[in-house]
Formats: sequence, C-alpha cells, structure tokens
Amino acid sequence: MTNKDSAWVVFVNKAVYRFFAWASATWNRTSSPALSETYIPPLDVIMVWHTYLLNPRAFFEDSRRMSNPYCTNLVAIEEMPLTLISSLIDAETLDPLPPSDERQTFFEQTSKLPYHISLVSDRSDVLTLHCPFCAHPNQLVRWIDDDEKGFAQTKFVHTCEKCRKPITKSKIGIRRFCEEVSRRRTGERVFISETLLNPLTGIVDEATANATVTKLFKYLDATYKVLQPLPAGSNVYVEATKLAEGLNYDYLVLSDALHRGVRPYSAPDRNAPVPRQATTHTTLRKGRFIDDHAGLASLDLVGAVLRQGSFIQKMAELGWTRPGRFDLVKESAPLVRSIARYHAFLDLMSYHPTSFFVPTLDIDLAWHTHQLKSWHYRNDTLRFLRRFPNHDDSVDALQLSKGYDITAKEWKLRFGVPYSVCGCVPDGDSESRLSRFASKISAIGTSSHSRSKSASSSVERNSDASSHAAAAVVNSRPDLVSTEDDEADSSHPSEHNLSFGNPNDSNAKGKGYLREKKSEKCVTSAKKGASRDPWRGLQAERNEKRKKEGHKEAFTDPHYGYGAYYPYWGVSAAVPLG
Repeated sequence: MTNKDSAWVVFVNKAVYRFFAWASATWNRTSSPALSETYIPPLDVIMVWHTYLLNPRAFFEDSRRMSNPYCTNLVAIEEMPLTLISSLIDAETLDPLPPSDERQTFFEQTSKLPYHISLVSDRSDVLTLHCPFCAHPNQLVRWIDDDEKGFAQTKFVHTCEKCRKPITKSKIGIRRFCEEVSRRRTGERVFISETLLNPLTGIVDEATANATVTKLFKYLDATYKVLQPLPAGSNVYVEATKLAEGLNYDYLVLSDALHRGVRPYSAPDRNAPVPRQATTHTTLRKGRFIDDHAGLASLDLVGAVLRQGSFIQKMAELGWTRPGRFDLVKESAPLVRSIARYHAFLDLMSYHPTSFFVPTLDIDLAWHTHQLKSWHYRNDTLRFLRRFPNHDDSVDALQLSKGYDITAKEWKLRFGVPYSVCGCVPDGDSESRLSRFASKISAIGTSSHSRSKSASSSVERNSDASSHAAAAVVNSRPDLVSTEDDEADSSHPSEHNLSFGNPNDSNAKGKGYLREKKSEKCVTSAKKGASRDPWRGLQAERNEKRKKEGHKEAFTDPHYGYGAYYPYWGVSAAVPLG
C-alpha cells in the first residue's frame, strides 16, 4: 500500500484484532491485583486498550455483562498502569523499548500472534476468521484485497473456504448476538449490551436490564422462543444458528423485530430511540445492540481509535507530546491549569446534572487521564456527581456545537471568566437586550434637548466609537484561564468526537456554514460591547487576529478527523505502511 491514510486504517484494524486476541485469552495470573510488566502488551495493543478505556460506560459494561475470559481480563486491565507503561517507552523518541523475554513470550503464547506487528500489508497478508454460517476457521482472509474487499477495508467480504457463503462483518456481528441470546437461555449470566447500566446514572441495574430485554425480545419470542429457557443439554451453537438463519443474518431484520417488541402498534422506525422508553437516546444502530464489527467489544474500536487519533494530533500541535515539555516546574503551568479546569468542569457537571457539556482540549486531556483509571473514575464520579458520566466519542456536529455554547455560557456565569480564549466564537453578551436598550435610553436622556439632530448624531457616533475601546482585562481566576497568547490553543474546543457524517454532503457543509456565520455575528457584537465586557473584546480581537494566522473555527470543518492519518504515539511508521 502507498496511501498513508489507508495504510493507517489497516494498521489500526490489525491492532484491534491483536487486542481481542490478547484480551480474550486465558491468563494464568497470580492473585496480585496489579499488572506486572510481563502482562503489558505491545504498544499497538496498548493504543487500543487506551481508546477502549476512553469509552468508560462501554468498557465497564463489557467487563460485567458476561462471565468469560474476555470479561474477566477487562476487569484485570481496568486500571491502566501509566507509570509502568511509560517506563517501557523511549522518552526521547516515543518508540517502544525492546520487550523482555517474559513479556514477549506471554503475549505470543496467549494471543497466538507475533509480538511485533507487521508494518507492511499486501495481498499475501492474511488473518483467520471463523465463518458465521458453518464455524469453519478461514485462514486465508486478506487484510487488503481488490475492490476494497479486504478485512481492513470498507467493502469487506470473504467467501467461506468450506460452505462458500459470503462472510461480512455484519453477519459476524449477528452471529455473535445470536450466540449471546442462546447462552442467556441456558441460564448463563449474559446481558445484552446497553441494557445493564442505568442510562441516567451508569449504575448496574440487573432487574431493569432483564425487564428491558423481555420487552425488546417480545416480538422475537413469538417465533423463536428467545425468552424461554433451553432444555438441559441443548447445543448453544445449533440454537444460535437457528436464530441467525431465521433472521437471515440481516441486522435490519433484527432491528425491525426489536422495534416491534418495544412498539408493537407502530411500524418499525430504525431511527427511533430504544430501549427503556427512549431514555437512553440510543437508536438500534449497528455497533450497539447489533454489531457490524468482528470484535468482542460493544463499540467499533477501529473507528474509535481513528477518531482518537485526531485528539493526539491536537496534543502534538500544542507541543504537549514533545519529550521533556513539562519537565521544568516553571513550564508546567498549562498542565497544572488543565487539572484545575477539569475539576471546575466536574463542578459544572455536578451543578447541572442533565446538561451535555463539551470540554476544551486541556480539560479533555485531564478527563482522558482520569478515565484511564477506570475503577477510580467510576467511584470518584459516582461519589461527587452521583452518576458515572460517559465520554461519547461520536457526536453530531450541531449537538456538539450547541453543547459547547451551553458549556461556555454556564462556565462564565459560575466562574466569572471565559471558557475559551483560543480565537473561536466569543461568548454571548451577558447583558440582556432590554438592559442594553435601557442604557441607551438613559444616555440619550442625559443629553441636552437643545442639541440639534446633527449634533445628537455626532454624540451617538462618538459613543459607538468609545464602546469599541475595551477596558483592560482583569483576570480574577488565573487558575482557570490564561491571557498568554502561547497558551490560547489549549482552550480550543475538543472536536475528536465530532461527526458530520459524509463530509461531502451538503447538509454537513451547511452545518459548518451556520457555525461560521454565528461566529461572525458574535465577533461584531463583542467588539461593540468591549467596554462593558473586556473578555469578549479580547475574544473578538483574537478571533480576527488568529483567523489571519490560519486558526480554524471549531465545529466548521466537515473533513475534520474523517479518514485521516494521525500518528498515535510511536506506533505508526514515519513512512506509508507498505
């Protein structure tokens, strides 16, 4: 392969495949709760592990919803040993250090894969997949193939080497769903994904989960008896095959059946939210209840890693990934401030428990770090916020931009300083229109009635001119905001979870256009009101200055993070892979 973007996607697909092989193996661990160096996988697998933890509810539910080696291992790795892992990476180059013999042997024996990932992909590079129809191990599945039909490509299809049926990721996902249902019928502890946690708090709620599944499966049960226990000695594989064949291995057929269970008197609506009476705001889309990927997670980890790469790129642009960047105490202020701002962000979430808040880059870095200690993150947030916040890594552009505007408004009301001074859209005017109008009337009233109309116009012009002259900014919270130009970008909105859909779609471009227009309007307003709110004056000044320097308004680029190549620590090659 010569295309760098495509090569990165193939690399990430391989890394995810290797993660599942490692995480689903049987580990002979001691009773010690801490992971020793021996158990730490290669850096490409760590990358996937890292991204999985940044989807905290999905990771936690996946680790608890079944009893198998995969779930057991997820519990064992829910606290990423950051200090240990950093000791296994070269501090200057960020490349992985050579592994110990014990570490390499453990990975290779458990995963049955080479420790070192191949950086070159061609048509001879293959993996093994079990056929969802006949369970035959297909050992000649290509990572890349003609017409984009390789496993790491968008149109993957492979003809089973035994039954000759077409294998796709969607069919693999349907098969896995049917096997979970059949295992549940044997009495095994199995909960369908996105049903085990209370949607509002994130707390495990088995009783409600069982009730939810009963409702979801009501229509299916009429035909396939999916709510009835299997007789003793039943073959789970055979029962799963019967169900999958009845559904024609089609996720749309299953989606319609589940919708009919929830809404028996309505035509199936694949965009309607289910389950739990729509409180989760989750649709029956591929990758949740019905998986369209071949892995064991309840989310598409390949897509999640690719999206996370854009955040890593932003950190690199800030210079925060540069070796030694924060070694000196006098240079650590941005990092210390990011932690203080994260604490303030949590305070805001506590004060507004139902709001959707959007972090800035520096806050998101601290938030990510907290999530990498999954057990502590869950317990800390349940203690202080009384809920376990998720960190959705794919949000519609309009929802994300509106959430950011709400965050900025509430932040300034609570802390008295702006949320961001990066050069993006300024804050809204805190003074009401009625109050501004009253001020103008008052100013006019104090003018002499004997002045001519022309003189009055002159006064108004002078008044407008003077309003453009911003008073000096008084920073009452230097722990929460910096006026230094070289720290401006750290308060840029975090966009790695931004989703425009198809970036070439007119609707996607329209969303970006509307955001640009809003920014222009806010800049004009901020300049006029600079004397009343110097912070808004500073934001408007930076907006105009930094646009000339190439600063891009947040939530306006439909191509942001879409299929792009981003180096992720030291795991990607400096040249195209192959």
